[in-house]
Amino acid sequence: MQIDATSSAEYVHLNLHTGQAVEVAAQSEVATEWHIAFRRFNVMLNGGTSGPGDVAGALVAAQDDFYDDNNTPITSRFTNATADSERPVLMAEIAEPGADDWIRDSVTTVLSGTSATDGGWYLYNPADGTMLPNPDRGWLLRSGEGNSYARMRMTELTFDTRSGRGVEHFRFEFDLQPAGVGQFTGQAAFEGLIPPGGGEVCFDFDADLIVACSGTDWDLKLGFLGRSFYLRSNGGVSGEGSGAAFGPFDWAQLATYTSATMDPGGTPLAGLYVPDSSSGVFSEHPWYAYNLAGQHRLWPNYRVYLVDTDRGDDAAPRYALQITGYYSDAGVSGHPRIRYRPVPATQ
Repeated sequence: MQIDATSSAEYVHLNLHTGQAVEVAAQSEVATEWHIAFRRFNVMLNGGTSGPGDVAGALVAAQDDFYDDNNTPITSRFTNATADSERPVLMAEIAEPGADDWIRDSVTTVLSGTSATDGGWYLYNPADGTMLPNPDRGWLLRSGEGNSYARMRMTELTFDTRSGRGVEHFRFEFDLQPAGVGQFTGQAAFEGLIPPGGGEVCFDFDADLIVACSGTDWDLKLGFLGRSFYLRSNGGVSGEGSGAAFGPFDWAQLATYTSATMDPGGTPLAGLYVPDSSSGVFSEHPWYAYNLAGQHRLWPNYRVYLVDTDRGDDAAPRYALQITGYYSDAGVSGHPRIRYRPVPATQ
């Protein structure tokens, strides 16, 4: 089947049981009847951070022969492959993925660290379960309105993860670059607590106020839910605004900046800000290669993904899915072609 996913703003949501598109009246977070969604070449599943379902995916046919030992696409392999030649890959017997092979969609943000103990803006001590601020790391942040900026870091944190007292205190400090201004001219501070039951707190650095986590007013969100402790900017998959972030930086370096839109050497920075995005099996294991032989096109690699429509239900239908194209018969991009088949859980 072929999907018209030409919109750059809206996803097309598909129910794999019926093979029909599903109208999602509001954001995908409120709809459970869809399993997979497409927007241009982007693909997401209804689970994790992309929706309220428990859909997950696993790569079951990697098509390694499409790539050389350096993971560089082999042009001739891509250009000679066809939907017919790669159909046996979809129809082949599938080995059951391991528990760690299943991937739910998650948020990717530059407001993070490199490991479980280095969260970027905090440091975790597994010996006693405490989290401490990391004032040696900083970021540049664009506001939810998209017209002002700030330099930020965490300077205070009291959070004993084993005490049951929640986040007892936190503080982020900001140097502000208001709308229409080319350098830092003021300061703000975001501080507060999150109770033991968890929650989210949002801050408007222009107003120097804690605000509701809705609309475009908020610029930075701090959340503590379950085992997750996170920051979000108000843009991309995390909010309705135009917010984004750039970093991380060593604070000693970032402290030399006088502007969030121009580095000390005079290089413009506005184009380097990155909004929060969604990551999943289709982004960790892309279904295509681009710009082969100098042609600005997408070529499918005919990988096969196993989609479990409800990881919490052993009886839920599962499907082997393959993306076989991206262009309409008239050559218009944004028309992914997919095919899929049911796969018993015991195969």
